[in-house]
Amino acid sequence: MVVTIRAARIGDAAAIAAVQRASWFAAYEGIIAHDIIDEFTAPDDGARMRQTFRARPWQHTIVAVADVAGPGPAAIIGYASFGPERDVLHGSWPYELTSAGVAGQVAELYAFYTDPGWWSTGTGRALMERVLRDTARLDFAEIVLWVLEKNARARRFYERAGFTADGAVNMIDGLGGVPEVRYRRAAS
Repeated sequence: MVVTIRAARIGDAAAIAAVQRASWFAAYEGIIAHDIIDEFTAPDDGARMRQTFRARPWQHTIVAVADVAGPGPAAIIGYASFGPERDVLHGSWPYELTSAGVAGQVAELYAFYTDPGWWSTGTGRALMERVLRDTARLDFAEIVLWVLEKNARARRFYERAGFTADGAVNMIDGLGGVPEVRYRRAAS
């Protein structure tokens, strides 16, 4: 089994959406109401993802692809999206970029999901290493991310990757009022 990390393509949108849906149900069930997860990740052949790709030309998305033995195409098993930091604390969706984001000083990891069947296989670590390499290559000094406060598994993963909580908290009203906390670290 070979897993490679590459830049996402517009044709990957449906597979990325499927990874997101599976990950949300596995990670957020019990934190976010089931019907909200279902609504936000409803299958749509990748239309939402394609719209996001087009609306955010400054966003970078990478995918983890598993080349499984046998007939058939390789499968996308994870993805990460990142770019300049957004002003999550002082705006509403869709968020504007912070001045540090616009200046290219602070990056943000917008999305980071691996298919649950691939958790604890090193796939997430490989994706994170690529994100950190790419943000450093783009000359960002720092990178931040937001993670659901009660998502203990993800928080442990980010802490092992060198991120620390910086004290900022945001309530996500559209997901039932769940709190998320901000983590940060040096980009390199």
